[in-house]
Amino acid sequence: MPDSTLPLTGVRVIDLTDGIAGATGRFLADLGADVVLVEPPQGVSTRRSAPLHEGHGLRFATAHANKRGIVLDLADESGREALKVLCDSADVVLESYAPGHLAGLGLGHRELRARNPRLVVASITNFGQDGPWRDWQASEAVLTAMSAALTRSGAPGREPLLPPGELGGETAAIEAAFAVLLAYYQATVSGIGEYVDCALLDLVVRGLDPGFGVGGSATMGQPQINAPLERPDRRMLYPILPCRDGHVRMFIASAKQWRALFDWLGRPEHLADPGLEQMFTRLMHWDAIRAALIDLFADQTRNEIVSRGRELGIAVAALHTAREVLRSEHIRVRKSFVRAEIAPGLTADIANGFLEVDGHRAGFRHRAPSLGEHNVEVLGRTGETHEPAGAPPAPNSVRPLEGLRVLDLGVIVVGAETSRLLADQGADVIKVENREFIDGLRQFDQPETCSYTAALGSRGKRSIGLNLRSTAGKEIFNKLVADSDVVLSNFKPGTMESLGLDYESLRAINPRVVYLESSALGNSGPWSKQMGYGPLVRATVGLTEVWRHPDSAEAFGDDLTVYPDHSASRVGVAAVMAGLLARQRTGAGCRISVAQMETVFGQLATEYLREALQPGSMIARGNVGEFDAPSGVYACTGEDAYCAVDVNGNAQWIALAHAIGRPDLAANPDYATAEARVARRADLDAAVTAWISAKTPTEAQDCLQAAGVPAGAAAHVGDLLANPQLAVRRQLGVLKQPGFAEPIDVDMAPALFEHIAEPQLRPAPLMGADTHDICTSVLKMPQDEIDGLIAEGVLETPTV
Repeated sequence: MPDSTLPLTGVRVIDLTDGIAGATGRFLADLGADVVLVEPPQGVSTRRSAPLHEGHGLRFATAHANKRGIVLDLADESGREALKVLCDSADVVLESYAPGHLAGLGLGHRELRARNPRLVVASITNFGQDGPWRDWQASEAVLTAMSAALTRSGAPGREPLLPPGELGGETAAIEAAFAVLLAYYQATVSGIGEYVDCALLDLVVRGLDPGFGVGGSATMGQPQINAPLERPDRRMLYPILPCRDGHVRMFIASAKQWRALFDWLGRPEHLADPGLEQMFTRLMHWDAIRAALIDLFADQTRNEIVSRGRELGIAVAALHTAREVLRSEHIRVRKSFVRAEIAPGLTADIANGFLEVDGHRAGFRHRAPSLGEHNVEVLGRTGETHEPAGAPPAPNSVRPLEGLRVLDLGVIVVGAETSRLLADQGADVIKVENREFIDGLRQFDQPETCSYTAALGSRGKRSIGLNLRSTAGKEIFNKLVADSDVVLSNFKPGTMESLGLDYESLRAINPRVVYLESSALGNSGPWSKQMGYGPLVRATVGLTEVWRHPDSAEAFGDDLTVYPDHSASRVGVAAVMAGLLARQRTGAGCRISVAQMETVFGQLATEYLREALQPGSMIARGNVGEFDAPSGVYACTGEDAYCAVDVNGNAQWIALAHAIGRPDLAANPDYATAEARVARRADLDAAVTAWISAKTPTEAQDCLQAAGVPAGAAAHVGDLLANPQLAVRRQLGVLKQPGFAEPIDVDMAPALFEHIAEPQLRPAPLMGADTHDICTSVLKMPQDEIDGLIAEGVLETPTV
């Protein structure tokens, strides 16, 4: 997609980040922003960090593609002055230095915004700018452990299992982009810049597999705080079954699907009980069903099973390897990967962005910059003199999206989260729903109360009961579209078209509407019609195959996980903000298409790139850090008690050796390099285990962090309520939901803002609770017309 037509065309970003924070700027660059990476003379560390290929850091290649790059020495006065001048004409500054570092150089957000009052400055650090953990060390393993996602990952009866790659950090980086775009949108409206304080821990808690967020079927509709400490056995919900050439994964939800499966099995007498049409009954008899399925699939291939399942309307997916995914026809048709120069002289297949805009990919356009590649091009244009600004206007503390209307057709986790994030920021979100095709999050609703999942997913929204399959219902919806800003849907591809509510139809009514469609595997390609649930997406794209304990071909570890649903919602909502910003410039809306599959590709871009260059490298690695030691998830004293420890580099190794009372190891030349430590991993693991096994996870964490070693207690969801860092940063709030005896614990905003107000925690509605109000106040319909449409079943209201 040409740079000039991308949503963030004309937005200038100065990027002082590296590591996982670099993915925030990369996402903005994908969407068209001119992102200028500012590096020190030696270059940022990921240029030299593993994994490497022919001397090129692959994480650098994926995190900094689509950016321009310059070198400035901020230790030198001339370098600092050059950066100030750059920021004078910028819209956004991203930085990931240690808290207080830039302020100490006279480059803090206050100094930069004093010169450019419209500037948005965002800090993206491990733990944020304040709190008792502000200066602690972190890594992907540590953040995942602290977030409570680790203790819900792993095979039943086994130790917790770290997810592959950097899924937590990558999810955090995308939500940081959402926070930045919220602030920038507000700045374009108010004329006032903003400071955005993003903490990776906060964002991993919120986004990877949130303990206080909307859960799918893996949570059984229950609060995660009530879950048993050790990982319960819920493999029967999305069972993985062996077949002739590997494994397949299934999900049998409805009675209709069970009847189809019963016929496929040959209608065996021992499974003929009509009660098996109920999911709960099937779970009680799962062993017998599983045995029958194993017999059925024994001589069938994955493709044969998936094909037959599709014919029968049964949700089933093949467990692919990463190599199979990269070679698949679906990926080729979708252009999910592109073959390109990813470093000077090095060509490979690389993930091609997270989404499409108006049918074109907002993806990879050019490789990450060589060190200082654009110095002349960028710095040669910064000679303008700075005109001091007058006194800035009074801060505007309203929520950024107040005054915008969103029509929410979304269902289950992705749909609920995307619109909920907009509602939190002040948008008037109208959930359009009806009882005939009830949202899965409402399956546990009672006549007078929302279910727990519906309360989380629909907080702050209004609900209109509306039958979109009726002519009158479509007319009402179209009237709402005419006076709305955003439309969201995540139905199976083709559904909106079949209803006559596709983007082209809606654009004819309202050319300014921003339309977001989300699907599992994309709206084109051979796999697009497969039923899309998160676990089936993970299976299809090769993620489940590597989310496994490496010592067992059957010990898959993602059964309790809700991924990539929350991550995909962050991609979608950030893209919506980009679409709204583009509308300010062009006056026109746009169509944004997000596939959960490509969220995975984007967030594992480094791992897939390495697989493309080094076939066979994307494998199940368990809890072991590949490039240094000791690293792992170590058992502590207590029930399901573990601590993640993740040494990276000689300084941290020496600090750890002293912290565990083994200075002799620090002095031993056999452990002097990362390569040497990896080769003797077993000896170092034994030393850590001997020290840590008598400590609680928190004791181990605090001791090691005091020494400067990345370590994180593997939290359970309930532990988050007492987390001192989250408390200081006001990351958890309580929702007073009618029908619940006690307030519900929920997450709050994606960042701490200087001016933007915290979310107003408003309860979720019953289905159709706001039908009358919306019809009268928004649509100006007379009461007799409303009553007539209710009688006809076009409109619906609560049953009580």
